[in-house]
Amino acid sequence: MKKRLICLFLILAALSILSACAALGDGPAVTYKEVDGEMHVVGYTDKTTVKELVIPDEVDGKPVTVIEDFGLCNADSLEKITLGKNVREIGTWSMTNNQRLAAFDVAEGNEHFKAVDGVLFSADGKILYYYPCGREIEFDKFGRAKTDDEGNAVYVDYEIPEGVEEIHDKAFYKCYYVDVTAFPDTIRVIGEKAFHRCSSLHDFEMPEAIEIIGKDAFSYNENLTELTIGEHIREIGEYAFFYCKNLKVINIKAAKENLTLGKKWEPTEKGRILSDLTVNFDVK
Repeated sequence: MKKRLICLFLILAALSILSACAALGDGPAVTYKEVDGEMHVVGYTDKTTVKELVIPDEVDGKPVTVIEDFGLCNADSLEKITLGKNVREIGTWSMTNNQRLAAFDVAEGNEHFKAVDGVLFSADGKILYYYPCGREIEFDKFGRAKTDDEGNAVYVDYEIPEGVEEIHDKAFYKCYYVDVTAFPDTIRVIGEKAFHRCSSLHDFEMPEAIEIIGKDAFSYNENLTELTIGEHIREIGEYAFFYCKNLKVINIKAAKENLTLGKKWEPTEKGRILSDLTVNFDVK
């Protein structure tokens, strides 16, 4: 009797695993988990030849509603991800470090997200969720970005559209080849690691309306040299400008006593605050 129960348990466990994994022929393998009658994307097995992934509206008759943290990250070959109409929530780590990813798309009928020129936004356009790292980038057969005649990587310019109020956590995470040349004045929040290792980012005009700069928001960006932050700023998170070793001047229009400043928010090199750094508060 005990052996029969063990066999039955093993069979049920195997069926559960099979139902949780959707393998589309020789295409991508996406792992799902059922939560309260809905399906969550929790993993992806990259087959290195798959260029496009479509998250379906339903799996086993249940709506696919959530892409959890790390659900679709570190995919070496993906160039396009399409979200099904029922996806309403995506984790902040859910689709990071997909270096060849050139575009997002969103199925018709999705009330939570939209794609504009391949960039993923909230449906109302107020939150920029993810910029695809490989947008408008040419890669060689080894997956490296093509270079110019002098051997320098070719980066692309991007202007964040008007009306965006928040750059979400990890929105430009490790987007090595994009330089954001325009930040609209509507932006109030720049999230955690939003521009972490966005190494082609050069000096820009910080939005006057900015209130919060998150933890590690601009860390490891060596092309920044000078920034001016407006009077509405309330909080700068810890390590916000970590290892921005060429950022030597920061002008802040707000008074220091009115700010929440995280640990080592200032530019550093090798963990030490730059000796020749100038930070001016209450700048008029």
